[in-house]
Amino acid sequence: MTVLELMIVLGVIGGMVFIARTGFRVLTRADLVEDATELSAVMRRTSLLAVEHGELHRLVLDLDNQDASKPDYVVEVCQGETAIQRNEKLRADDEDAKRALERGKQRMGTLPSDALAAGDADEATRRATALAGHHIADRMCRPADDSVTGDAAGKGWARKLRKAKGIRFKEVWVQHRDDSATKGQVAIYFTPIGSAEKAVVELTDGGDTFSVLVFGLTGRVELRDGVLRDVNGHMLKNAMGDKDAKREDQK
Repeated sequence: MTVLELMIVLGVIGGMVFIARTGFRVLTRADLVEDATELSAVMRRTSLLAVEHGELHRLVLDLDNQDASKPDYVVEVCQGETAIQRNEKLRADDEDAKRALERGKQRMGTLPSDALAAGDADEATRRATALAGHHIADRMCRPADDSVTGDAAGKGWARKLRKAKGIRFKEVWVQHRDDSATKGQVAIYFTPIGSAEKAVVELTDGGDTFSVLVFGLTGRVELRDGVLRDVNGHMLKNAMGDKDAKREDQK
């Protein structure tokens, strides 16, 4: 075999390896595209649900889920307090609630007896915790009704990522959190007036990444190919499209 023939053979082998690798990447990316597209669609529908039902809704992302039987994200409807506090906990902590209730009762003791009159015990508890400055146990969230999801395949509001294909949440930024999240559970809130929390959700297959953006004023959801280069450029942008130096509550 001549040197030229050897070079031709090596070139053919190299071309076949490249084609095989590219084909594998295309198949993997297809799974990532499908999961990212589905997540975007669920977010858009969540925003519409909040407006249609006149209730606060949220999308809860589980970044730690390793149980194949459990969903990776779920839509929930919330009743009660609509104000979202900075770095608030996703679920109420019983011990924190008890301590807040005791502080609230102590403060109530310094007020006139009818200052915080309530019609029932639950309302009295909410007022006491509010007086303590504790934002807890005043919002109840539950999974949204699966009866009408609008999904062609009949899927409910609890969805899974293709974990077997390596698809996972990479990093999540949400307006009410100071820092991004790479573990734990994170909620993105959608309000009855059509607005939402600004957010960026990154999905990855270990190689490629897709970014899902949520815009605050309109609740618009946008899917982008790749990592968002300037996350703060999105998270710190005000309603006029200008970039704020800091978040409003940090000024």
